[in-house]
Amino acid sequence: MARELKSEEYSLLVENSPVMIWRSGLDANCDYFNDTWLSFTGRTLEQELGSGWAEGVHPEDFDRCTCHYLEHFRRREPFEMEYRLRRRDGAYRWIFDRGVPFTDSGTFAGFVGSCVDIDERHRAQEAQRMHSQEQLALARDFEKWILAIVSHDIRNPLNAIQLAARGLRHIADPGGAVGKQADIVTRGVERIQHIAGDLLDLSREREGAGISVDPRPTDLRGACQQVIDELAVVAPDRRITFDCETDSRGMWDEHRILQVISNLTSNAVQHGAPDSPVLLRLAGDDRRVTVEVRNEGTIPREILPRIFEPFSSRRQHERRSEGLGLGLFIAKAIARAHGGELEVDSSEGVTTFRLVLPRRTQLL
Repeated sequence: MARELKSEEYSLLVENSPVMIWRSGLDANCDYFNDTWLSFTGRTLEQELGSGWAEGVHPEDFDRCTCHYLEHFRRREPFEMEYRLRRRDGAYRWIFDRGVPFTDSGTFAGFVGSCVDIDERHRAQEAQRMHSQEQLALARDFEKWILAIVSHDIRNPLNAIQLAARGLRHIADPGGAVGKQADIVTRGVERIQHIAGDLLDLSREREGAGISVDPRPTDLRGACQQVIDELAVVAPDRRITFDCETDSRGMWDEHRILQVISNLTSNAVQHGAPDSPVLLRLAGDDRRVTVEVRNEGTIPREILPRIFEPFSSRRQHERRSEGLGLGLFIAKAIARAHGGELEVDSSEGVTTFRLVLPRRTQLL
């Protein structure tokens, strides 16, 4: 049968514990420190009593440490904190301190606490944090370097290739082998230029610059019809219906809005249920216009919360997607640049994206 420790045994255990132990009374001042604490600080009990122990706290940690202690003492709640405490040799060591309230005959009597030296662990964590920050800074520098190459060193030769392909198409026999090869080259260049543009938009958004827009009088009806006509060429077997229930005119960046509508409608055609129709709809009032793209099929529940994150769609549709998975991320950024929003609802077998735009874009 287990035997309870006698008071003398408790005292012996506390005094010889490898853990530094302290106690405070009803006035929050400390009235006890064990030998381990005194050995660590190299000070006498008389020097540490009351608030004397705080003289050893690092000046940078003093206010935070004492405020944290006093606030929990006032609420009579347990606390944990880390701070630097001066060792007997003058070196500051990181300490983990945990205090809990105690009672005497059922009445609150103060706090008792225990401290351990965690300096090695803390310094290792700080070194790891610094290393991670350095690696992150290197990664950002590398990203900027790559993007600089994309925007200049790649785009310039691409433009030359595109011009050469157009020249070949003009001198080649209509429908001949050279003309067909020139068309393939032109489409490949356009595809790379599109990817390069997405990467530059990603960089601007991540750097906080945002995507620039140039609002001009625009008719969304014409933009929607243009997208439908383009998709009819690449997906002639898919039916796309178009409803316009509002005045479709406003002040927007036509090129950027076309980019969003094309992305949403292409996704609906590509990832919607096969052989199902896609609905493109314009609605709104005097203040705003909504572009709605609806298709049959739902987005998996685990994907939906991350659908607008960069590269998320690429990860989920690796085999079917030709892009980088930046389309929805950039589309949402374009919506924000216009003072609008891009929303998604996917449930009960139907997925709907809604691009909500104010009639007039207010540039920041």
